Amino acid sequence: MQLLGTPFDQLAPALSALGVPEVHASKVFRQVHHFRAPLADTPGLGKHLAPILDLAEPTTVDIVESHRSSDGTERLVFGLADGKQVEGVLIPNPIGDRVTLCLSSQVGCAMACAFCATGTLGLARNLSAAEIVGQVYAADARATASGQRLTHLVFMGMGEPLHNYEAVRDALSVLFDSHGRPMDMRRVTVSTVGLLQKIRRFGEDFGGRVQLALSLHAGTDETRARILPIAKTVSMAELRETLLAHPLPGSRHLMIEYVVLPGVNDAPEELDALAAWMDGIDGIVNLIPFNPFAGASFRSPTTEEVVATLHGLRERGVPAKIRWPRGREAHGACGQLMLAKGASGGA
Repeated sequence: MQLLGTPFDQLAPALSALGVPEVHASKVFRQVHHFRAPLADTPGLGKHLAPILDLAEPTTVDIVESHRSSDGTERLVFGLADGKQVEGVLIPNPIGDRVTLCLSSQVGCAMACAFCATGTLGLARNLSAAEIVGQVYAADARATASGQRLTHLVFMGMGEPLHNYEAVRDALSVLFDSHGRPMDMRRVTVSTVGLLQKIRRFGEDFGGRVQLALSLHAGTDETRARILPIAKTVSMAELRETLLAHPLPGSRHLMIEYVVLPGVNDAPEELDALAAWMDGIDGIVNLIPFNPFAGASFRSPTTEEVVATLHGLRERGVPAKIRWPRGREAHGACGQLMLAKGASGGA
């Protein structure tokens, strides 16, 4: 059992099966997640420490490289116990000391989206819940050492989060638990290309309190199928039906991700179709200028093209905003994560 990724409601019965009274579960959880200290130093466990140590599997998630952009964005390379690596990105807030971590859920990705560098790697394996939590703790320690506060998480790094649903769910359960250092659900976003059953489970498990972001990137099925293989089996009508049923408590809304690909998805008829699809959906379209990577078959849009797309959507009554690139020169911008070497900066 990897303690770093075991939710509290699973920890107590696991310890009980070892003959350890469930009352010790809170001590163990706080030691691992609140104090983030060695389990062997947990006070008050006495004779129960040995069986817990025998059961616990160590989790290794270390920052082995870092590459910093001039805007302060930092691409991190995390080394895992089996020698594999994943990437994350620390993105500073322009004002204040807060930072956001863009983290990974898989080693590589099986979705093969044409505009995403990670998709060229294929899927090596899923990350465990412990490895997901480990990224957060390693990045948090790095941010703290720099006088910053890690306050937001976006599951938009390597991998499709809902393709590794159970591990992502358990990691979130750990990160939100009050026995540790609970993160605010409202400051966490999970992105997906549109795995319908998992979207439904995500809505049921978290009640819409965790932000859902859909990678849509087109207004029509035809265009979407050109750039996202999953669109050949999941239609936009099915996506729309699923999103309309997704719980949105309070002031929550859906986030619709749209990478601007000049000549591919920015034509007036594409925006017309997107506006029709968005009608009745409580969501905001995030326009993301395509970020280049080696071997990509698209070009980055000009500022004028991105702004024209924004105005085109707003003229059609679609709430939209632009998410300008951060960390592009360090290969840390959206869609660029592929363990690139030789970026600026260093660990």
